[in-house]
Amino acid sequence: MILKPAAAFAFVSCIALLAGCGSSSPPPAPPVSRAAAPVNYEKSIVNYFDLTIKGPQRNRELDIGKPEPGGCPVGGHVTSQRGWVVPVIYATRTGNLTGKEAINITGKAYYFWFREDTIYGVTPRPELCP
Repeated sequence: MILKPAAAFAFVSCIALLAGCGSSSPPPAPPVSRAAAPVNYEKSIVNYFDLTIKGPQRNRELDIGKPEPGGCPVGGHVTSQRGWVVPVIYATRTGNLTGKEAINITGKAYYFWFREDTIYGVTPRPELCP
């Protein structure tokens, strides 16, 4: 069987196209876009606790970490910019420093997710996305 040049070209093009579709390499991952790091995060976190914890907080201690790049998109979509996460320990003390009674210290970890200077969410563990 002899093919005409146009038919041969079409046949070779079809084979090349099918070979290209069968490629085993995955498409490259899209580049990750990250929001700007928060600047006034400490003030935002203190205000958050002031507004959400009822009653006096005389024996409160906040251990606020530094912003770290987070792996979660903070914008409502999978393709949104990645945000920043700030670890915080909220600790309280009970008892007096008289030496006559025990002092109890309790602490709870919080992870504040930021998109620039805005709190986007608060989670109890760093692997949970807001």
